[in-house]
Amino acid sequence: MTYFSHYERHTGVNPGRFFKSTIFQSEHMLVGMDCLEPAQVQQPHQHTGHDKFYFVIAGTGRFTIGDETQDCGPGSVIWAPADTIHSVINTGDTRLTMLIGMAPEPR
Repeated sequence: MTYFSHYERHTGVNPGRFFKSTIFQSEHMLVGMDCLEPAQVQQPHQHTGHDKFYFVIAGTGRFTIGDETQDCGPGSVIWAPADTIHSVINTGDTRLTMLIGMAPEPR
């Protein structure tokens, strides 16, 4: 196991659905990357018993967490408490690249 990585090694494109990659996973936490191309959507969903955060590295997106919606760009931190419906759409003209984390790790 390596304890060091660079986010760019975990980015990519999935034309049919947004791109996901796991950087680190243990029984306590998951850290990964989500990449959405322009107009791609992460449909509304929730994680039962798992908190999630997004850290926007590049691009812009519209995030909906529960009843709140906000446009966010690089440097933004967004969190979705456990059991809260959330979604993301890339509203920009470049890739939306986000570091994500979930705890505890979903099984």
